[in-house]
Amino acid sequence: MKTPAWWVRAFLLMGWDSTQTLESSIQAAREIVMSNFCRLFTRGFEILGLTILVFLSEIVALTGMAYAGSGVTAYKVEQIAVPGATYTYAAALNKSGDVVGQFTVANGATEGFELKGKKYTTLLVPGSENYTAAGGINDSGLIVGTFYTSSHSEYHGFLYSKGKYTQYDVELNVVSTEISAVNNNGDFGGESGAADTPTEAFVNIGGVLTQFYATGTDNTFLLAMNNSDDSVGEYYDSSGNAHGFYRSASGAITVLNFPGAVQTLCNGINDSGVISGYYYDSAGETHGFVYSGGTFTELSFLTTAGINNAGDLVGQSVSPAGVADSYLATPATFASYATVDIPGAESSAIYGINSSKAMVGVYTNSSGATHGLLYEKDKVTNIDDPNAQAGTTVAYNINTAGDIVGAYTNGSGVEVGFYYSDGTYTDIAPSGSQYTNATGINDSGVITGGWVDSSGNGHGYTYNGSTYTSIDVPGASFTGCWGINDSGDITCQWVDQYGDFESSLYNGSTFTTIDVPVAYLTAAHSINKDGDIVFLWQDIYGNSHGAILKAGSYYIFDVPLSDGASTDADGINAAGEIVGHFTPTGTSVTSGYEGKL
Repeated sequence: MKTPAWWVRAFLLMGWDSTQTLESSIQAAREIVMSNFCRLFTRGFEILGLTILVFLSEIVALTGMAYAGSGVTAYKVEQIAVPGATYTYAAALNKSGDVVGQFTVANGATEGFELKGKKYTTLLVPGSENYTAAGGINDSGLIVGTFYTSSHSEYHGFLYSKGKYTQYDVELNVVSTEISAVNNNGDFGGESGAADTPTEAFVNIGGVLTQFYATGTDNTFLLAMNNSDDSVGEYYDSSGNAHGFYRSASGAITVLNFPGAVQTLCNGINDSGVISGYYYDSAGETHGFVYSGGTFTELSFLTTAGINNAGDLVGQSVSPAGVADSYLATPATFASYATVDIPGAESSAIYGINSSKAMVGVYTNSSGATHGLLYEKDKVTNIDDPNAQAGTTVAYNINTAGDIVGAYTNGSGVEVGFYYSDGTYTDIAPSGSQYTNATGINDSGVITGGWVDSSGNGHGYTYNGSTYTSIDVPGASFTGCWGINDSGDITCQWVDQYGDFESSLYNGSTFTTIDVPVAYLTAAHSINKDGDIVFLWQDIYGNSHGAILKAGSYYIFDVPLSDGASTDADGINAAGEIVGHFTPTGTSVTSGYEGKL
């Protein structure tokens, strides 16, 4: 059985031996996932806010944060995962948001799919044997792709429309053919090749076949085509490194390499000439991007595949337990966004905001002293628990009345939660606690947070002024809670059976999982009266990003718009104003921000 071109690309990218079995290659990928997880797990307590001293030690001199302005882009994200599949790959989408791709089932067979609205339809070419993959779809619903038959021991292209499959071969019984792209004119493209020859890209425009290499006779793959017959793809040099390319309708080829990247792959192009793809950095990590007008913009996604004229994207992500699936992303825009300039601060982090826009958090001043923070009407008030070691108090949340909750480290090195109201500090700690933080408070004064018992087990809790109630997500090995709204809805973070962090919303009787669709780890933070929730989430490489669940939809963002910056979304008020903190690329300095989607 000949190897399909997409699998050859995987070998070239990952450096795998082409004689590896599918199963051993998947296992190698899973080991990469778990290796990254082991690194991420050591950061888990920081996600829950359990290592404040580590966080504080990273706050150093802030060097010139400026107003960022409006128009910070976010993406509404939805998970694409074919029910029962062990792996889902979304390849392309059309103007209606219909998505096509491929998925793998338990016996290892690959099948194509179309996702239209919320409905998945399986695509199987009659007579195909264990392999059908959809690669492209146009606005009329014409789908193209690839299938395998043992009778010829090769792969064939197909076009599918209104229930009918039509086979296409560049040269039957000589080379395998894959079709990866189609436009509204019915023009299409892909690649062909045999075991002993380099893979060659092709376009079929108006019935005329043109074959080409991007450079020399390097393996070349065409992956997308717009309505002007411009196309993009990638080629592999003699060292096996991938480079993106753009080919105009006239045949002129431009090589595209993300600055500083080890490898670059171009997977999509729309009618405005915006190109989507991803690159590998020197550490072997992947980063999605879009390219327009000579400028690359890095995105929060691990990869980006197809793009339509609205700028909607599909691509791949890794969910808890290392499950490989895909996403659909729709652009959104912040109505406002600005960094929060704390007077006299060298660095800062904002964790909470109330309806009067009073903010709380932590900051370090020009003398290097760190304090808990209340920032209200341009005035800074230090929040330092009298029982705290110097520089260990952090304020996490504030309610409408101005009551504040947070945590500090006492003289014995134990972290203790606190409640601050009218100038008085009160310790918050369930009986027997070895560690407590207080991260949420609603307008009724009910407090929530996390605590660790004498056996080292983590629990969430609520405290109503007289009684502590422990909260544990069923099946979790560790639970911590963060936010609570006036309806008593609580956000919880917990560790699942695989050791991965997930999140749930608890209404007092039922836990509902609320994992960000593209996230490997999800930590739910504050919740407002409308049930909108903000998050910190991490990808498989441990990069931190912000997210919000608003009116039932998830939106992800980075501040600024760059995968290289570390972003947390921590607080949200009744008006939907979000606060958090971020670390600009290349520094260990933090700064607070505020914004509204």
